[in-house]
Amino acid sequence: MPPTVIRMPAGTEQNSGFRIGCCRVCTCVNLQFFLSKNGILKCFELVLGWFCQTMLIQFGLDTAKDIGEAFLGFLTTCSAFLLTTTILLLCYAISARTFHLVRQSIFEVVFNGLACVMYFSAASYLGFAVNVFLYPKFLIFKNTGGIHSAYPAMTAVYYMGGIVGMVYGVDAFVAYRHLKGYA
Repeated sequence: MPPTVIRMPAGTEQNSGFRIGCCRVCTCVNLQFFLSKNGILKCFELVLGWFCQTMLIQFGLDTAKDIGEAFLGFLTTCSAFLLTTTILLLCYAISARTFHLVRQSIFEVVFNGLACVMYFSAASYLGFAVNVFLYPKFLIFKNTGGIHSAYPAMTAVYYMGGIVGMVYGVDAFVAYRHLKGYA
């Protein structure tokens, strides 16, 4: 097997932190990452995934028996990728070197590609289940004056799941270009 060369861009170990007067504090935080294209994508993935998981737990637990495996599949997808994205974001925020080492590996491409596929799959299955099982109940309760808030909330969740899937897809493409040396 040929030897592998890992290239580190110049200045990756420099973190700026916060400037207070003539001093710098929290120099362990890589603030430049949050302003980069990759940092913005990771933050979007984190916020949108958190939104989906919060809405699922807040409004979907009562109707989980109605929509069944679609609810559990989407909740599992959200939990798994939200946790891993949080860990990656934390590691990248603390160490610029970690970002460059992980981004040069195949991990980011596979992780983001898998997240894209899983979010699209879970969102489509949840969308089917919500429209087949919750929409009729929503219509009945809407006409009788009752409230059934799970249908609009679960509709928002599967739409947001599709958006999160697209963001992960863009991140997979950017990671692939970085891996191949285009970026």
